[in-house]
Amino acid sequence: MIEVDQSKRIVIKFGSGVLTLDAGDHLQIDRNVVYRAASEMAEIVSNGGQVIVVSSGAIALGIEEQELSERPKALADVQAMAAVGQSLLMALWREAFARKNIRVGQVLLTHSDLSDRNRYLNVRATLESLLSYGVVPVVNENDTVMTDEITVGDNDNLATQVAKLIGADTLALLSTVDGVLDKTGSVIEKIGFEDNLDSLVIGGPSKTGRGGMDSKIASARAAAHGGISVTIANGKLAGTIKQIALRQPIGTFIKAEENKLGTRKHWIAYTLKAKGIITVDKGAEEAIVHSGASILPVGITDVSGIFDAGELIAIHNDNGDEIARGLTRLNSQDIEKHMGDKGEPVIHRDDMVTAIER
Repeated sequence: MIEVDQSKRIVIKFGSGVLTLDAGDHLQIDRNVVYRAASEMAEIVSNGGQVIVVSSGAIALGIEEQELSERPKALADVQAMAAVGQSLLMALWREAFARKNIRVGQVLLTHSDLSDRNRYLNVRATLESLLSYGVVPVVNENDTVMTDEITVGDNDNLATQVAKLIGADTLALLSTVDGVLDKTGSVIEKIGFEDNLDSLVIGGPSKTGRGGMDSKIASARAAAHGGISVTIANGKLAGTIKQIALRQPIGTFIKAEENKLGTRKHWIAYTLKAKGIITVDKGAEEAIVHSGASILPVGITDVSGIFDAGELIAIHNDNGDEIARGLTRLNSQDIEKHMGDKGEPVIHRDDMVTAIER
């Protein structure tokens, strides 16, 4: 039995590669992995822990159902496979957890659900309610309506957003490899924020999914910055979930940052997408980065893009480097009109996260 002394609330992300088998001329869901994983997660729940599943596999199940040999490339075809596979995915998780007398609940999200603050809070309330009933939420991106504007990106990123949203203490990013590998092929046991791992990442999504190891590292670091411990490990192996829940050494571990971003700052830094850019002069850059100042019209030298008040915009210096991002109090036209003038803050410090903070 699992004693959940450290991981009280854990988000577990299953990639498409973990949940699929290469069956020669077509893809096939690895049901044994699903049943085994559900059994391990049921032990966590039975011992007082809470589990949120972020599951890929809808598109893969659609591909399997249609007997296709690879993931379609056209967006409409991908969305069609998601529509075919989503109900099959939930039926599979429902059956797997039912063997342990645990119910599941489906939660489909888009970036719009997370970028709007009221909807963000409503999603959190829904997840909290499901957990209070002893139900395991099974979260996925709503791929049937996905566009570039409303996509979260991939399920590694979605899992990070859900983990921060729900206040998880542990995030498990399950892959088909044993962790992040160094140049010799050995697993890197721990990753710190100061580590430069670009040369270690062999990227590119799998034929069933959108993410890759680079996505997992970026998502893991974002989660750790939100105060969440992260493990990247092999989801194909029995016992992986148990070891992660107990914080036992397995895979690659990214420790939660002690100087973490608060929930709202993390939302600004990692959830929202920039709708435009403002450029500031050197004096404003110095004040923003080193003195914690708000952005005033007098320091703005250029505006790019069309955006409304309340939207996220990136702040660049004269060299084109992003030095911060924040929620603007004025739309793009009003900023252009008052650029260089003295006046009230365009972006208040409380609504901004600098690159150093990220």
